[in-house]
Amino acid sequence: MNLPILILFTFILNILFSMTSSIVSTNKEIEDESYKYQATLKWLSLCMEVFGTLMSVIYLQSLIHGPLLYVVVLLLVYAYILLSDLLPRKFANAHLDKFEKTFMSIAKGIQSLFTPFTFFLRFEVEKEQEDYSEEDIYEVINGGGVEPSQKEFIENLFEFDDTPVEEICTHRSEVVCLYLNDDKETWKKTILENRHTLYPVCDEDNDDVVGILDTRDYFRLDSIEQDNVINKAMDQPFFISQNMKADVLLKEMKIKKVYFAVLLDEYGGMTGIVTLHDIIETLLGEIQEDDDIDEPDPIQQIDSDQFRIYGQADIEDVEKALGISLENEDCDTFGGYILNHYGQIPDEGSHFKVSLDLMDVYVKEVKNHRIGQTIVQIKRKEEGNQHESTEKRNRD
Repeated sequence: MNLPILILFTFILNILFSMTSSIVSTNKEIEDESYKYQATLKWLSLCMEVFGTLMSVIYLQSLIHGPLLYVVVLLLVYAYILLSDLLPRKFANAHLDKFEKTFMSIAKGIQSLFTPFTFFLRFEVEKEQEDYSEEDIYEVINGGGVEPSQKEFIENLFEFDDTPVEEICTHRSEVVCLYLNDDKETWKKTILENRHTLYPVCDEDNDDVVGILDTRDYFRLDSIEQDNVINKAMDQPFFISQNMKADVLLKEMKIKKVYFAVLLDEYGGMTGIVTLHDIIETLLGEIQEDDDIDEPDPIQQIDSDQFRIYGQADIEDVEKALGISLENEDCDTFGGYILNHYGQIPDEGSHFKVSLDLMDVYVKEVKNHRIGQTIVQIKRKEEGNQHESTEKRNRD
């Protein structure tokens, strides 16, 4: 075999070894033994490069003489490494899906064939991992370069293991329940009107949850008599503490394969319910479904000193929006804050005013004894008579 053919042969083999090595480095199937394959392939590739370069020098000596030979050799080495190593690796990575299966078979064959020769070259190198604190990552995402949606997800992810399920649950006042004392027609009406998949079934009151009705089973029943529904469409409730963290609940749901939990307080009373959907929204943000009713923003600015605020608004968000500090030690929502100062449970549908040091609150809506829409007028020292006219308008 003459030298040019031998040089071409080593060149082609080196391309094969380089592409195989590149694909092996990204393969998850042999991740733990990747260093063995890499040792074999890199050793073979080095041999081909050295042998090919030597053969090229020998061949060129008969054609080129003097200092020009050294220049040509350097250019040859550069071209050899570029064309038989660097570019093939880049090409293999760019077409990984197309070549992975073929080259993994080649890698396993090469490994079996050359194991006796490369055994002493195998050294498993532990990857040095850098530790980053939450503060480091927050500094990166707050420094720009991260999209708002990605930033929200990362922040939610860090807060996930510190979030008690009580913060993300549907409160007991908003939970739709079925009661054993009601007849089958009442159950059917409640199910059809609310369109939920799962309903807590209670005995005497909301604190006495005895089961969870699955409407997917309910609508498959031939008879919706209560005894038949209880036996065939009702599951045991999954009770959890209201202080459980969201990440712990997610793990428990995966283990038990139950995605509807009933929260209990320290006295055994129902705090509310939480579903897998609630947990996902904690991470990804609110997920709007087709039949969801668009709810207004809980805090809406009307003018510089006037706001429309709904009772469910978070008290800290209200403080930021109004630019004032509120004493909120015992309540999480604006509605709870107003009720604390009002001093009594309001009548259904009533309207009233609560005057505070920094603002006047005009309650426009009370539903289920809970505060709905309010108009908040910030008090400014320079308002004077203008405030009186605004108060009159709000009363109207």
